[in-house]
Amino acid sequence: MIALGIDPGSHRTGWGLVRQEGSKYVLLDVGLIKTRAGGPLHERLAQLHGDLSSLLASKSPDLVGVESVFHGPNTRSLVTLGQARGALLAALGSFAGPVIDLSPAEVKKAVTGRGSATKDQVAHMMAALLGHAASQKAEDLGKQGRYDATDALAVAVAALQRRSQEHALAQH
Repeated sequence: MIALGIDPGSHRTGWGLVRQEGSKYVLLDVGLIKTRAGGPLHERLAQLHGDLSSLLASKSPDLVGVESVFHGPNTRSLVTLGQARGALLAALGSFAGPVIDLSPAEVKKAVTGRGSATKDQVAHMMAALLGHAASQKAEDLGKQGRYDATDALAVAVAALQRRSQEHALAQH
């Protein structure tokens, strides 16, 4: 099973593609959708929609996990982040597979065991779960985007875990 994890942002949206093989997770790809800094919001939202649509077509995941919005530095930032997430969700409207909405605490708990883990702890666990290549690829995306990438990988892993749990429950 292959999951695409998405960490929404209006300037940088992280994405990570992870395959589950039994109890093991394998990094397939990771990256960022970067919008033009200072560009008009409607153009950035259109780019997020278009780039995610292209990503879905080229990567063909079995399921998609999307991190929900739960706070922002201020109300304006929170509204903008919500709008970016909405553009991404609109692109997922044509996706045929399941879309799993995950809270930040659920993602952190799934990969570190603690819902209050720091971004550094999540990044460390992604390197442990997916190997050094995961942290190296995230580092290659740049210091500013590193956490967006590792968070997206964590969303993919958490989505796979949730799907496995739901499948196990359905079997009983």
